[in-house]
Amino acid sequence: MTIASVLLIESGRPSAPSFAPALEKKGFAVTVQHEVGPAIKTASNSPPDVLILDAASMRTSGSRLCRTARANLDGVPIILISPAGTGSDSANGSTVNLVQPFTARKLVNRVHRLLPGDDRYSLQAGPIKLNLVQRRVKVHGRESRLTPKQAKLLELFMHNPGKLLTRKQLIREVWLTDYTGDTRTLDVHMSWLRHAVEGNAKKPQFLRTIRGMGYRLDIPS
Repeated sequence: MTIASVLLIESGRPSAPSFAPALEKKGFAVTVQHEVGPAIKTASNSPPDVLILDAASMRTSGSRLCRTARANLDGVPIILISPAGTGSDSANGSTVNLVQPFTARKLVNRVHRLLPGDDRYSLQAGPIKLNLVQRRVKVHGRESRLTPKQAKLLELFMHNPGKLLTRKQLIREVWLTDYTGDTRTLDVHMSWLRHAVEGNAKKPQFLRTIRGMGYRLDIPS
């Protein structure tokens, strides 16, 4: 069995608590770094399976550090540990944002969910395979990373292959609103999604437009 690698960036203060022992106890190969710059350089040369940024131990929100890590390590799942009272920020670049307090067991469980190849968190429809946690889609050997909105759109289609999904349905489910006065945002996201899924986005094979109504996912037999 392959040992999963975890890069843990945390405070170097001797008094700061560390999650490293708990992770190592569960069998992960843990590398500890105390500065984001050197850690990113290490990860660029040898990407870990999961990156944990313990901003709480550094006494910072970690948003800026997390965005720096995401910009340089696209494709590596990032768990951001934020101080109590910080609140979760979906724009910080993290895959998972845990806000203190929580148990080491919860962190370990999150790491397990982010490991590559875990089919419990994947959907498949024909040649399309979507990792729901990592938000990565793989089609005929080509893999792309999706934004949260794109991943949610594709998830809806994969749960409803062959069915027309109206613009109103898609906007309500993904953007959580019934306002359909302007559907350009949906159409733009569908265009981006096609570039990730289709061999030729201008001649879609899977994500078909049903003129005047919505879209449909077709899976060729």
